[in-house]
Amino acid sequence: MYGNEYPKLKEIMDELECFAPTYLAESWDNVGLMVGDKEQEVHKVLCALDFNEAVLEEAMVKGVNMIITHHPFLFKPIKRLDLNEPQGKLIARLIENRISVYAMHTNYDITWGGINDVLAKGLGLENIKLLETTYQEPCYKCIVYVPVTHYSLIRDVIISHMNAQIGNYSGCTFTSGEGEGTFIPLEGSEPYLGREGHLEKVKECQVSFMGTNGEIQCILAAIKRVHPYEEMAVDVFELKNIKRQYGIGRYGNLKEPIRMDQWLQIVKKFFGVEYVRLTETNMDTIIQKVAICSGSGSDYLSKAAAVADVYITGDMKFHEGQMAKSLGIPVMDVGHYASEQMALRPIGERIQQRFKLCEVLFSKVNGETLWIR
Repeated sequence: MYGNEYPKLKEIMDELECFAPTYLAESWDNVGLMVGDKEQEVHKVLCALDFNEAVLEEAMVKGVNMIITHHPFLFKPIKRLDLNEPQGKLIARLIENRISVYAMHTNYDITWGGINDVLAKGLGLENIKLLETTYQEPCYKCIVYVPVTHYSLIRDVIISHMNAQIGNYSGCTFTSGEGEGTFIPLEGSEPYLGREGHLEKVKECQVSFMGTNGEIQCILAAIKRVHPYEEMAVDVFELKNIKRQYGIGRYGNLKEPIRMDQWLQIVKKFFGVEYVRLTETNMDTIIQKVAICSGSGSDYLSKAAAVADVYITGDMKFHEGQMAKSLGIPVMDVGHYASEQMALRPIGERIQQRFKLCEVLFSKVNGETLWIR
C-alpha cells in the first residue's frame, strides 16, 4: 500500500511511534502531534530541529504539508489562543495552509536507534550502552504462520521493520520446518487458496521474532499488508526473563586509545563546529571510554564520570563545569544546537523508505542562536 498511495498523517505517525513510542518521553515533555488532521494525505514532509516562522515560510514555499521537529512547538499548556500573538499567528497559518506539525523529542533521545545512538556510532563508539536507564518493558516472542511460498517475503518484512537488537545483533528471526495447515473458507470469505466450503491443506512454516508489544503490533501491521491470507495465524508469548531497557545518553569504547588533542579535532569535525568548550587543560590525557548525551546533559555528569574518560554534551554551566572537574571527568560542550542538528536525518530517511511516494525534505533554516559582538 505504501508503495503506490500517499500515506495519511496517522500512518506516518504510526510508523514514527513504532520506532520512538511516545510513552518513552520524559514526564515533563510534550511529544507527538502538535497541530494537524490525522486523516490528511501527506505528500511532502519537512524535517527541522525546531518549528518557527522561518521554518513555516520554508514549508509553504516548498508545498510541504507535514513538518517533523525535534523540539516541541507547543511545550507548555495553552491557556488562551490569541491569533494576534506570535504563537497564535503560527497556529492559524498552519491550519489555514493545512500543514501538520509533529514533534519527536525525548522519546527520540531515549529510543534505541535514536539520536544518541546516531551520535555514538558516528563517533566510532563500540559496545554501546545506556548512560541512564529511564524505562523498561517486557519482551514477547511472536510466531507467524506462513505458506512456504511466502516465508522469505514475510521474513524480509520483519527484518526491515525491526528496531530491536539482541546484544550486538539485529534482524534476528527463526524459521521452523515445514508443516501442514488446514482451513475451510466460509461464505463471504476471499481465500488466497481453496474454495468456499471445502477443506484446504497448505504447506506452511513458522517465522518467529522477538520484540516489545508495540514493536510486534507494528511489525504485524506491516506483515498483514503482504501476507496472502485474509486471516493470519499468530502466536504471541511473553518472555518472563527478558526486559527491554531504554534510557538517556550512551557510552562506549573507541577502537584505539587517543590523546585529548586528537580527539578534540575529531569531535569538532563530526559536529561541524569551530570551537568546543572544554573543562580539561591537559591535551595529553588519553581517551578511550566516551559518554555522550545530546542536548543538555549536565544532569548525568556523575553517571558519565563512573563509566567514561570524557563526556560530550551541550549547555554546560559554570557550576556543572566545576562539578565535572571535582568528579574527574573532562567535558566537551559542543553546544545544544550542534549536538542535535543532525537529529532528523534518520527520521526523514525512514519515512522515505517506508512511504515511497512521500517526498522528504530537510530544513535549510539554521536555528542556532548567533551572538554578535
